[in-house]
Amino acid sequence: MARKVAEQLVEMLVNAGIKRVYSVTGDSLNQFNDAVRKKGSIQWVHVRHEETGAFAASADAELTGLARVPSARRFPSLVRYS
Repeated sequence: MARKVAEQLVEMLVNAGIKRVYSVTGDSLNQFNDAVRKKGSIQWVHVRHEETGAFAASADAELTGLARVPSARRFPSLVRYS
């Protein structure tokens, strides 16, 4: 059976050593969040706003020295990450 793009993305994150993802729910992230849940090796942390996820991932990475991943749904949110 063919894997979904979200499942392939999560597999790439696991292979890159990612252990934690900061994400909101809903909209276009549902497939990604479901793939993270099914994989089970990445901790999914809910945040209320995408900006909060970006700050939390950045602070977490700074404090631990490990890569973290914030996720965003659409273009306006992606601009905030840059």
